Amino acid sequence: MTEKSDHPEPTGQADKQATDGKVVLNFGCGDTKMEDAINVDHIKLPNVDMVFDFEKFPYPFESNSVDEIHMYFVLEHLFDHLNVIKELHRILKRRGMLYIRVPHGSGMYGQWGEFTHYRGYGWHSFDIFKADNKRAYYTDVRFKIKSRVKYFLTYPYDWYQYNTWVPHWEKYWFSPLIKLWVNFIQSLIDLNPEFFERFWCYYVGGAAEVYVELEKV
Repeated sequence: MTEKSDHPEPTGQADKQATDGKVVLNFGCGDTKMEDAINVDHIKLPNVDMVFDFEKFPYPFESNSVDEIHMYFVLEHLFDHLNVIKELHRILKRRGMLYIRVPHGSGMYGQWGEFTHYRGYGWHSFDIFKADNKRAYYTDVRFKIKSRVKYFLTYPYDWYQYNTWVPHWEKYWFSPLIKLWVNFIQSLIDLNPEFFERFWCYYVGGAAEVYVELEKV
């Protein structure tokens, strides 16, 4: 049963941003600020426009009211991740985009290196939201999905609609060697992410993340 919300409606800066055409959410923004977006979090930080509990539903947005949601390294912190995705689907407009970055389950640093992480993810984790998936019966939420497994949180940068992190090692002389290695391993992963996860991911230290683009249908 859906819980009645006690959240206030968006006010102040969030109102202004939400009425300037395209509505974009930087969901779980933390200390990052996305320009021309509503930056939301469950903790009040200097750059946060709206504060609410991500695991209390519904969210303070109308159904079919948001064009684009960026959710980077947030879902792994939330226990009720299935209902979070359902709620994000509700507020997205038809053909609206949800961009997600989550830690890959093979990476010790990314998955379990943070005390507040509940889980890691894999290449097929979001497939239940596809209409033709054999486990689609878990939910009536439907997306068109493009997933990629990423070796490092860095190269290639052109994967992302919006990037929040630049590696600290780029100022050092050896950074071209790291980039060469990362891009080489990434090219092998891209050939068959499922084969990578099943047979050889731990030989190269695991992957850092799963990047997912979901289009509401």
